[in-house]
Amino acid sequence: MEQSAGEKKYEFYNLDRYMADVLQYGLQKTWEGINTHVLGSATQNNFFAPENLAELYEIGLAAQDKAAKKASGQYYTPDDVAAVMSKWLLAQRGDNVADVACGTGNLILAYLDAVGRREATKLLGEGKIYLYDSDETALNICKTRLLLKYGRRYGQTVHAVCCDFLSEEVALPPNCKAIANPPYATVSALRSDWEKTEVAVQTKELYAMFMEKILAQSESAVTITPYSFLGGQKFYPLRRLMNAHSGFIVAFDNVPGNIFCGRKHGVFNTNTANSVRAAITVVENGAGQSGFRVTPLIRFKNEERGRLLQNDVLEGFLGENRQTVSSASPMYCKCQRQLAAVWEAWQAHSRHRLGEYVTARGEYVLSMPSTCRYFTSAAVGKMNRNGQITLQFEDEDVYFYVYCMLNSSFAYWYWRLFDGGITYSKRLLLDLPMFYEELTAADRQFFRETAQEMMACASKYVTTKNNVGAQENIKFPKAFRDKINKKLLSVLNVEADEGVFDSVHSNMALKIHLS
Repeated sequence: MEQSAGEKKYEFYNLDRYMADVLQYGLQKTWEGINTHVLGSATQNNFFAPENLAELYEIGLAAQDKAAKKASGQYYTPDDVAAVMSKWLLAQRGDNVADVACGTGNLILAYLDAVGRREATKLLGEGKIYLYDSDETALNICKTRLLLKYGRRYGQTVHAVCCDFLSEEVALPPNCKAIANPPYATVSALRSDWEKTEVAVQTKELYAMFMEKILAQSESAVTITPYSFLGGQKFYPLRRLMNAHSGFIVAFDNVPGNIFCGRKHGVFNTNTANSVRAAITVVENGAGQSGFRVTPLIRFKNEERGRLLQNDVLEGFLGENRQTVSSASPMYCKCQRQLAAVWEAWQAHSRHRLGEYVTARGEYVLSMPSTCRYFTSAAVGKMNRNGQITLQFEDEDVYFYVYCMLNSSFAYWYWRLFDGGITYSKRLLLDLPMFYEELTAADRQFFRETAQEMMACASKYVTTKNNVGAQENIKFPKAFRDKINKKLLSVLNVEADEGVFDSVHSNMALKIHLS
């Protein structure tokens, strides 16, 4: 049989021809031709293997509309993360399966891999797979990848819905479990067909609105989003809604390793130092349960990634308590399992907050850098840097005690419990629980002498970065921090040595967790 012109065009199609088509015809028209060809041709150029299509689309985006896609907040789900999410979704309830904001299909393909080919074809044949995306080209690529892998006969039974998922006209199917990597972007105004919920009005964050709708319309779900909803003030309405559900949340830092590892062609997130801190939220909705178990903010090196991204390993980081929020306790606490007893003791012994001891004109002045990647430090007076929190005290003994607290693990740990982002806000620091009234005369003398010793030698440990003007910090030897930690634990009557805090400062999650 003689080949058509289209078949001839694609027989030896390669990256150079693809790029030329994208630049000449645009991404949408180029992919209309590719999708039609690969689904209609009996023989295939290996260039169009299903596993290549998503990357080809990204390459095309890099050439055509990188800026537009960055503005829409798209982060592609890496294969290892998609596999972890899919295995968690396997255990959840729901006959229908929806991939919300499916893109080119990494999540739904990983889920179908996880269930196995027999069950996957059963789901496809019974019309139980639903795909939602506002990007028609990406949605069609997702469907094409499914049909290439499982059979073109499912073209009429896969529900591929090109839509604005937040529109009130769009609804998930009944008895549904959802998997999603929703867009991460802030909107300036809500569209007329979006429901004006408290979450939508207060956050104006697409991912929060997607989470809210998925919670309301699914039996269970697994989503990956920024972690900011765990503690950000504007996300409190979302956390309050989550009180009616149950499950667990695994939170990841983005230094030194990043869960959204950079892609080869640099479309979205090659700058791993500044990309998003993410959380995987598993909504189980177990009978008679409410609240979410939460991991600490997991920090890992790239060489740990393969061993870390295993479902059982990640579940091992989860705390025991199911957390709900209230006006008195409005944030999720990201506490290490091995530090739960210390946190309970710290709360039980603390009757005041740091802000209650700070005055407007106190003669004793401390400053603390507001950026604290691996530790916090306090200095006498102001430091030569941008971004610092200045505190004044009238009582000299309080001043010495706070100086030691800020140079211990406690202040840094508190930030990791409830934030852990880029900067330590003054609001959070002033909320630091304080147990000064628990101190004996001997304890106060210890903090006075330790503070004076550190103040006297602080100049030897000043570090300076000059990337944005002079940025001073003080990096004391760990021995000082351990000494203070040991005393603070003693005051709290906690039977633990100072090494219990090593996991708080470590940049290798598994080194401490599996030791």
